[in-house]
Amino acid sequence: MPKARKGRKPAPQKASKRKPASTSRRRGERERLLKGIAEALHIGEVEAELRALRELAERVAPQQPRDDSLHEAAEQVHDQTRKLETQIDRAHELAEQAHVRATEARAKAQSRSVGPLPQRLYLLLDGRGLDGRGMPVEVIDTAVVGSGRQCHVWVNSPQIETRHLQFGRDEEGWYVEDLGSEHGTFLGDERISLRRVQDGDEYRLAGYLRVRAEIR
Repeated sequence: MPKARKGRKPAPQKASKRKPASTSRRRGERERLLKGIAEALHIGEVEAELRALRELAERVAPQQPRDDSLHEAAEQVHDQTRKLETQIDRAHELAEQAHVRATEARAKAQSRSVGPLPQRLYLLLDGRGLDGRGMPVEVIDTAVVGSGRQCHVWVNSPQIETRHLQFGRDEEGWYVEDLGSEHGTFLGDERISLRRVQDGDEYRLAGYLRVRAEIR
């Protein structure tokens, strides 16, 4: 009888290396999420994964500030507060000094501007006013007495010079000056050329015309 041919032994089947479907789904979902994050933030997928992990770690275990960092921040705030208080105090001091200087300057200006009012000089001719109404005439700065029509006090007399006498004022007060007249100017019996005017002085021009000066 023919010998039966020995059959070949079937090759042993290799164990399947296929991963579970759930793992593949999770990997695919992870890749889609990373891709979506990277595209939204315009960064690489590796950077997107790192950011996602950081955010997750912060949510799970947020970092607590250290006590020493809080103390340091409080010290900085305290130092800044002290500096601001110093600057404010200095500003108040400068403002007070400026106020004092302004007050002193204002007081000096007032003391210079407020003083005795200047004395005013009035003239009467032969006891009468020179304005035609019997009122004395005030001398503003200067006044010339004479027979010339251009004089401030006009006297129609041939014995009075064209410019006979002048009244004026300087830093020391009022003065009277004879302008070189031929017949002269007298105060009492004294012929004068230049002297200070006193209230109530009565000058005689050419020996007869009386000019009275009143200071008010």
